[in-house]
Amino acid sequence: MKRLRLAVGCTVAAITTVMIGAPPLIEMASAQTAAAVNNSARGGQPVVDPGVRGGAPGAGGPLPGLSEEQLAFFAATSAAFAQVQAVVPDGLGPRFNLDGCGGCHAYPSQGGTSPPTNPQIAVATKDGARNVIPPFINLHGPIRESRFVRNPDGSADGGVHNLFVITGRSDAASCNIKQPDFAAALRANNITFRIPTPTFGLGLVEAVPDDALAAALAADAYRKRSLGISGRFNRSANDGTITRFGWKAQNKSLLVFAGEAYNVEQGVTNELFPNERETDPTCRLTAVPEDQTPLEPISPSTGSPSADLASTTTLFAGFMRLLAPPTPASKTTVVASAASTTGVALASTSASVARGRQVFADIGCDACHLKNLTTGHSSINGLDRVTFEPLSDFALHDMGWGLADGVSQGLATGREFRTAPLWGVGQRLFFLHDGRASNLIEAIEQHASPESEANVVINNYNHLLAADKQALINYLRSL
Repeated sequence: MKRLRLAVGCTVAAITTVMIGAPPLIEMASAQTAAAVNNSARGGQPVVDPGVRGGAPGAGGPLPGLSEEQLAFFAATSAAFAQVQAVVPDGLGPRFNLDGCGGCHAYPSQGGTSPPTNPQIAVATKDGARNVIPPFINLHGPIRESRFVRNPDGSADGGVHNLFVITGRSDAASCNIKQPDFAAALRANNITFRIPTPTFGLGLVEAVPDDALAAALAADAYRKRSLGISGRFNRSANDGTITRFGWKAQNKSLLVFAGEAYNVEQGVTNELFPNERETDPTCRLTAVPEDQTPLEPISPSTGSPSADLASTTTLFAGFMRLLAPPTPASKTTVVASAASTTGVALASTSASVARGRQVFADIGCDACHLKNLTTGHSSINGLDRVTFEPLSDFALHDMGWGLADGVSQGLATGREFRTAPLWGVGQRLFFLHDGRASNLIEAIEQHASPESEANVVINNYNHLLAADKQALINYLRSL
């Protein structure tokens, strides 16, 4: 067994993204604009996304209320999540998207999502690797994974086609495989993308009972129908329970989420996914599974007896389970940050944020982005009967042809996506499942397309006065 130092990295969260009906790929990969201005609002005033809010991240630490033993375990899981791995002895590759969890889930702190500088650029040639940077990967664009929609015979694909191979690396010995033909996939419009989802607060999400999620989705049914919103849950094909992690809510638990990402995103076999995805025998450089439960405590100790006897995959899941949700900005914090580049002065005070919170409800955003959920009875103090505010119902909704990716996962069709939780959105740089939007105004407007459940809500948004639109954006940037 390869214990991988303290623990090897992983691109744990559903690194996910898509692209049928999206803008041209090169445009999607352009550098993020610091502040977006929408001049079409009623009232003649420009509406501005001020960009990432200032102040402390308010994220990356443990849940409140953990015991001393649980805090020690969290510290060990955090170190595991940050670890970067090599091919030998750790098990990176043969095909991979990045070499550590912390690289993808980096912003605004460990456990988050894509950072301002994309680490995939550097890893492509790390240690002598001879990879070519795909045209949809940009130094200042989001981290992406790619999926091919169809197989060569026309049948459904939908699986991840890793960006990079270990060929040429100093630790890759005789492995000599090639990258996928991304140029051909682009020409055929046969490729879709996903970006990393934040992992903050996911233990709370996991701890919500199915009946509580179902009740929340069923509530306020008349209003939802009037807005054209329905929604349904993705479910496990084995036990029928609600699945809730990933852009299409395709994963049942944080452990499955971690194990799949470890194998798919980094190429590391583990007890949940024990088989190599690459069939070339010259690239089988380590024994499988490369990550498994140790039979003796590791040395040196992590400081947590539980962590010393846990697989790396278990540590990744433990990190996400014990990671606190993001804390919104203080009500008195000024949200404006980068808006000065537009010459527009913002008054993003507590009054504006409070108004935006009301506008959010008035136009119907809260029909899908539910404010409150409550966990069930948990053996972990910080997860036991806690009411939290993820701003999501964790259900699937038909987003129409504009955001459709043509990929089905579980019950989710090619047009359905899980409602993205909005907690922490004030500090995100890239938006929507494929990172096509570089600001909140674009992200909101792209919810509207033929047959999208969001069309009525976006129509309501489009008819707002400029001041109310700005208040809504300021509220979102305060989260």
